[in-house]
Amino acid sequence: MSITVFNTLLIVSVALDLLVAGAVLLRPWPSAERTSPRKIGFARFVLALSLIAVLLVGRGLIVWPVTRSEFAAMRVVYVTLVVSLPLIGAGLLALAVRGRLLQRRYQVSWAVRASGFLMLMFAPLGAYATFVEPFQLVLETVEVKLAPAREGDRPVRIAVLADLQTNHITDYEVGAVEQLLTLEPHVILLPGDVFHGTAEEFSRERSALRGLLSRLDAPGGVYLVKGNTDVPSRLAAAIEGTSVILLDNELAATEVEGRRLVIGGIGFDYRTAQAQAVIDQLELAEGDEDVRILMAHTPDAVRVLRPNTRVDLLVAGHTHGGQVVIPFFGPPLTYSKLPRHIAGGGLHELEGRRVYVSRGVGCERGLGPRVRFLCPPEITLLVLEN
Repeated sequence: MSITVFNTLLIVSVALDLLVAGAVLLRPWPSAERTSPRKIGFARFVLALSLIAVLLVGRGLIVWPVTRSEFAAMRVVYVTLVVSLPLIGAGLLALAVRGRLLQRRYQVSWAVRASGFLMLMFAPLGAYATFVEPFQLVLETVEVKLAPAREGDRPVRIAVLADLQTNHITDYEVGAVEQLLTLEPHVILLPGDVFHGTAEEFSRERSALRGLLSRLDAPGGVYLVKGNTDVPSRLAAAIEGTSVILLDNELAATEVEGRRLVIGGIGFDYRTAQAQAVIDQLELAEGDEDVRILMAHTPDAVRVLRPNTRVDLLVAGHTHGGQVVIPFFGPPLTYSKLPRHIAGGGLHELEGRRVYVSRGVGCERGLGPRVRFLCPPEITLLVLEN
């Protein structure tokens, strides 16, 4: 299903919600009661919401078989919450005011008025989550302590630019790269999901994307792994002629600030024989002096590392931090099997295995809702020191 058709479906869905709500809440009263104020009570309000919920389920049953995308279903729910419900809430409040001004033509109960006000509040929340927070890029600076046996006494600065996940290069993406370069990192890591769009969109953005990636440079190198939205041929075209090195189940060694770093990069499927071979080389190679880093798109790769592994740090993205965080609960959905507090982002340790999960720069694209709430995008500076 094209995005144009899908957006048209969403508009029709909102209109249908409003028609159903209007039919239930404003249906004519019996003729004997027409001279009395028309009452909109809580029971009728609940009935209207129940019918809208039924319509929502019906849309899901239509959208899922056609798109095979849970993100499309999420967008349907999101539009209902931040467009349909606020419009209904605004209508109820308008009726309450109009009823008072025009000899109480409508009598809206206080429970319905309060509910309408709460529904109306979803609109500014949706506007913030869609148009504000997705562009409030923050810098996360994290100290990573190395074992005393690691050679060298100067800190190493590693910048992480995860999940750019764009389908159009704008000032936002350019600003993210510029801000990252001001950190003067020794190494730059890109844990995948560089581009998320159609073949037509990539053809249009290819030159701009390559120009953006060509700006990335660091003394110790710029390294990339493939994410689940990255098409291999497009990714190769995007980094052609740049300093970015794709690690496709491969190892790379570099020296910066008197330290030797060995960086392993594995594919999205971290359980393949090729990925495991890279992990084995990092874990089993002799020596305590070098710093060993594993980069994977998904943080779930930490589960295949041995407890108290020789790998100093796993760097990953993929989860976007969940994009939506509920206070005192965390992200409801992370697409990771790790505990929510780990998949939600940051530096964590799991049985002696350290992992840093970036919330990423971009958002889900395609048919999914572009939304972030209490989960701002990030670029990261990891400072490795003894």
